[in-house]
Amino acid sequence: MGIQEQAAIAIQPDPNSLDYDFHRFIGMNPEGQRGVQKFYAPYFAGCNKVVDLACGDGDFVALLLEQGIDALGVDADVKTCADAQAKGLPVVCQNVFDYLEATPDASVDGIFSAHLVEHLAYPQVLKLISEAARILRPGGRIILATPDCRSLWSHLDMYYLHFGHVSFYHPRLLSFLLEHEGFGSVAYDVNPNTASPLLPNVQATASRAPAYAPGQRLPYLRTVPPQGNSLLNRLSYTIKRRLVQWLVLPLTDSLAAAAHERLAALDDEVRRLGSDLQGINGPFECFATGIKPQGAPPTANTPRLQ
Repeated sequence: MGIQEQAAIAIQPDPNSLDYDFHRFIGMNPEGQRGVQKFYAPYFAGCNKVVDLACGDGDFVALLLEQGIDALGVDADVKTCADAQAKGLPVVCQNVFDYLEATPDASVDGIFSAHLVEHLAYPQVLKLISEAARILRPGGRIILATPDCRSLWSHLDMYYLHFGHVSFYHPRLLSFLLEHEGFGSVAYDVNPNTASPLLPNVQATASRAPAYAPGQRLPYLRTVPPQGNSLLNRLSYTIKRRLVQWLVLPLTDSLAAAAHERLAALDDEVRRLGSDLQGINGPFECFATGIKPQGAPPTANTPRLQ
């Protein structure tokens, strides 16, 4: 069986509800999903109708409804849909492509889809984006969220944990596909609410402030402690203190400043290495987004969101 045939099966309604049962097996819960997906809600501010394709339990649908946005979820897992419907959420159990093909042109303001494209071969992703462009009104937004192939955690655990994954999609590749299908204002980024659980010390090292301020020296005791109260002790102490100030302190201050400078350089190197490691230890979810143009041709640039 080829990749396209496998992906086609993956998006058909599943009477066995493997996806629903699997999500319970790994401990997925509404609170966790809302914590992840609330990052995307502001992108749909002002929309009248948003469709969540492969909506799962409908947690993002619920988030949008709470913000007064008319939202609808579509999912192919029978038990997932039944559970969402039992909560009073507007979710239909249907193949997402069947839903898209039956939806009128320019009838929705936004389309959200989290963790669907990695279940599809690229011709189906193109079809998904093309159909999304058709049903979106001009000015409507699409967001495609997926495991980030640049994240170490995605490769070590997240992506290969699910039985239905077909392919990683780099966010720049998704950006290209969006532009190819006519979307403008295309951009991509990561979801900061999906921090990697790996290497927590690396994350802390990469983000901490410098430990050594420039132009300083290591602190040390710069005086000779008193050695008694007798006249001889006081005289000896005065002589030693003067000798320390004239002969010893210039040398020790120089050594302390050089040591401080060296430690500052080492600290900078540690933080740089931490930042480099964090580059592959970043959030495990990325996304690409685009806007259906108001008749103007889409831009050729694909900036990373700031």
